[in-house]
Amino acid sequence: MQFTDRIFMLRNIINTLITKFSSAVLGFLTIILVSQILGSQGKGEQALIVYNIYLLLLLFTLLGNSTLIYLTPRKHNGSLLSVSIVWILAMAVLSALIFVCIPQIATEYIFVSIAIGVFAALSEVNQFILLGKQEIKKANNVKLIYPLVSLGYIFVLNLFSLFDSVTDCVIGMAVAYLLSTILGIYYLKDDYKTLNTENTKEKLALSKLLFKLGATKQAGSIAQSMNYRLSFYIIGFYCGESLVGIYSNGISISEAIMLFGTSLALVQYSHLSNNENKTQSKRLTWKMSLINGLFTLLAVLFFALIPTDVYCFVFGDQFGEVRDVIRMLGFGIVLLSTASNFTQYLYARGNFKTTTIASFIGLAATLILGFTLIPRYGIMGAAITASLSYTISFAIEFIVFLKSK
Repeated sequence: MQFTDRIFMLRNIINTLITKFSSAVLGFLTIILVSQILGSQGKGEQALIVYNIYLLLLLFTLLGNSTLIYLTPRKHNGSLLSVSIVWILAMAVLSALIFVCIPQIATEYIFVSIAIGVFAALSEVNQFILLGKQEIKKANNVKLIYPLVSLGYIFVLNLFSLFDSVTDCVIGMAVAYLLSTILGIYYLKDDYKTLNTENTKEKLALSKLLFKLGATKQAGSIAQSMNYRLSFYIIGFYCGESLVGIYSNGISISEAIMLFGTSLALVQYSHLSNNENKTQSKRLTWKMSLINGLFTLLAVLFFALIPTDVYCFVFGDQFGEVRDVIRMLGFGIVLLSTASNFTQYLYARGNFKTTTIASFIGLAATLILGFTLIPRYGIMGAAITASLSYTISFAIEFIVFLKSK
């Protein structure tokens, strides 16, 4: 790798780390505020709504997901945007019709969640195109708006003693994603001007390619998401929403711990997607995975050693078990964070199948262990289940990475 390339990558890594750290701090403050004001019950309700939106987001970005980073240097960007946007709107309408026709399966806030999902999906598409162009700073700006505005909204409400329900959280999310989408469109205004410059035949061919790559990748994302969050529903069913709130805070801290690793992996993906040298790519992946694993291990140890009283002080008296959740998740967190480097290496080589297979096998473990351990051990059973699932996914991706040439 040339010296100038190293400097460019280092700058991107630093910018991404600052953005993700800032995002984590803002998200953490949001968690504290919601937990303190709404309690574990309200935090549990908010966590389930957020996850419902995330599931909709996975559907809406079935075509316009992180495969766009891989395709942006190779395809017409206006067409990538066009196909992605049409899919988002079509899936939003279809989702709304399903919930209108079958209201029994509609949860509270579901139609507002669909609207938020549309804005979130558009925001992600813009971010991925920017990352594919290696415009990391702009992509990070688009990403940072959401936690900044979301926290700012409920903070102002709380300042005037007006923050008292989950509805306020939902409105804050909607406003935040809308502004994030607008900024992304501004950054990509030249690409948006070329939405209709290619003919229908070319767009159909691109749609097939996006579906082939995107559906494979997104199927893995859905499975991995269920690995992360299926336990929410199982805990809610067997133990109640109050324990969902406690477990969700433990998961949120765990995800914050992985921010350093995911930042490395994201910049790695953007760089490797524009680099055809496999030897250099593999060497870079090794270095980043080692740095990632060591940093994540130290972070896990730090949060695992924080006294329970500190967690109770930060979140409220009902959240003392958060430390236990982090301890039980610790081993799995280290492996999952390290696996992100292998995932991005495989993505940059156009291999979206391995991660999908690993995620589905991990999901199978989650289903078996979750319904076995959670009814008996509650949130500790959920944490054990998650760690074992993460370990399985890591092992599969690591073996494939070792065998790749």
